[in-house]
Amino acid sequence: MVVQNTGNVVTATGQTVSAIGNQVGLTAIPGANQATTAALGGVVSNLGNGVTALGAGAANGLGQLGNASDPLGTTLASSGNLVNDTGKAVSSAGQLVTSLGTGPTAALSPLTTPLGTVVSTLGSTVSGVGTQLTSQLTTGPIQQVTQTVSTAITPITSTLAQTTQTVGDTTGLGAPLNGLLSTIGHGLDSAGTKISDATSNAIGQNLGNVVTKLGDTVTSAGGLLTAGGTSGASPLSGLTGLLNPGGSGTSSNPLAPITSILTALPGTLSGGLSGGSTSGGPLAPITGVVTTLTGSLTSLGGSTSGSNPLAPVTSAVASLTSALGSATGTGSASSTTNPLAPITGLLTTVTGTLTGTLTTTGGTTTGGGLLGGLSNLATKK
Repeated sequence: MVVQNTGNVVTATGQTVSAIGNQVGLTAIPGANQATTAALGGVVSNLGNGVTALGAGAANGLGQLGNASDPLGTTLASSGNLVNDTGKAVSSAGQLVTSLGTGPTAALSPLTTPLGTVVSTLGSTVSGVGTQLTSQLTTGPIQQVTQTVSTAITPITSTLAQTTQTVGDTTGLGAPLNGLLSTIGHGLDSAGTKISDATSNAIGQNLGNVVTKLGDTVTSAGGLLTAGGTSGASPLSGLTGLLNPGGSGTSSNPLAPITSILTALPGTLSGGLSGGSTSGGPLAPITGVVTTLTGSLTSLGGSTSGSNPLAPVTSAVASLTSALGSATGTGSASSTTNPLAPITGLLTTVTGTLTGTLTTTGGTTTGGGLLGGLSNLATKK
């Protein structure tokens, strides 16, 4: 595809040169007769035709590698057309020399006429060689050799293309570069179309075609870097996909990758710090830990859950506070559910005994109590 598009660029370039030659042949040059301008235009036009033939040979030959039986032979045969058109350009140059001996410069005719004839003859000879070259390259033993070589290089070129695609996909550079080349290529394609539509002149239209074909070549070159082929994806989609997994990298806006990053980054950071849903964000591991920790600390004052990593600690704290609450309460709570019932019972007995002892009046106690005997001894003394 790349070789074919490159051949199309060469072809369009040759057509542009030919259009310039045609325009020159129709333009009046001050001080020169019409024969001179026509011959000069012929030189340029024939050179353009040779370039066009060379581009067509590349596009229809090596550009069809894998689809044609002898693509190498087709490309080599185009060289015969190039030589043929070059000979025609030389013949036009001979006519140009001859024309200089007419009109206002007729005095130069004794010199220009024989010299022009020699140049024209040389051009005809070169054209004949080009015709014979085309015939020799497309038939006989040479054609057999080119066909054999074409068969041998086809799998090699396929392997090379697959290798570059594998390297691009493995390194992760293939897709972004492919997108970049695709963006540039489509831009050139659009620019070429606008140039062609802006004028009715053949030169301008052909020049626009050159730019368009160049864009196609750049776009197709991206296909050598990834197995995914060409697409309109953002050239930085690989990077923006990493920073913004939920975003889209296929916007036609050339600044979409940058605006996507700037748009997604504040939301990602605020989502991570506010404890929001982070299942798809790049800070999910950090916010997950923070959320779990704050949830665990919050549960210290409330109910515990089996999914709470601090459940054993909060359960022990809750039991302890419940036990202390029962110890200072009415004691009506069932001791079977209180893990500290023996201790709270003992504390209740001690405090009750102390209270009974300290409230003794006139040697008469309001309760027996553990220290009742000691208080009676103190009274009798």
